[in-house]
Amino acid sequence: MPRIFNSIRQRLLKENRLTRYLVYAIGEILLVVIGILIALQVNTWNLARKDRATETKYLTGLKADLHVDLINLRTYMEERDVKVSSSLLLLKMEDPVTAADVHRMDSIIWRVFVWRKFVPSTKTMDELIGSGNLSLIQNDSIKSTMLDLSQQYAGLAVHVEHMRREYDYYLYDRSTALREMMPFVDLARWVETDTRITDVRATAPQLATLTGQTHALLRDLTFRNGLKLAAMNNHLMRRNCERTHKAVEHLIALIDEDLNKH
Repeated sequence: MPRIFNSIRQRLLKENRLTRYLVYAIGEILLVVIGILIALQVNTWNLARKDRATETKYLTGLKADLHVDLINLRTYMEERDVKVSSSLLLLKMEDPVTAADVHRMDSIIWRVFVWRKFVPSTKTMDELIGSGNLSLIQNDSIKSTMLDLSQQYAGLAVHVEHMRREYDYYLYDRSTALREMMPFVDLARWVETDTRITDVRATAPQLATLTGQTHALLRDLTFRNGLKLAAMNNHLMRRNCERTHKAVEHLIALIDEDLNKH
């Protein structure tokens, strides 16, 4: 092809056809420019295609993480409901009389005491934000909702840490100081068989000791204040989790809409 162009140029110059030569030269320049533009456009298309493939991978991973969070949030909210109802039940509970009463109260206390954090699945989100690849997400609604959700997760973590300090001071410390933990659990057999074995029986002296301990615990002002705080904090935590749950559902809907458009 270059030989053909060169031959034409040489012929036009020999024939002294300057005007035609200039027109030809301009045309040749235009062809070169058009070729460059086409090459640049093809390269742009290829880059856009690769970016979209990477964006799709991130969105798919983010959606999978969010579905895990939905399940964990629902479980976490159910646990908050149990803690609220159990705290309120202990606040109005009468003194236990029988070994079965003591065992029932112990079980309710453990429903309040069992501690579990909500740990969001943020692997994809953290990678997007930390790697600087957030710009690959073209949908501004997805980006803003994702960042809002990240802040909500951080807020839940702060609330949990605040509540943990109150649990330690008002509930755990006071309970261990005033009562025997798991009085009817055979720990030796539990360790030996890896099975929790409970025997709800007590001699008269043992029962007197246990009922005295539970009476002191139920009347302890610090412990009662702890139960009130547990009821309030877990109720507020439940409401916060509901808002976060809705935010997660909204983000999943935005991702589905974006993925289905392409």
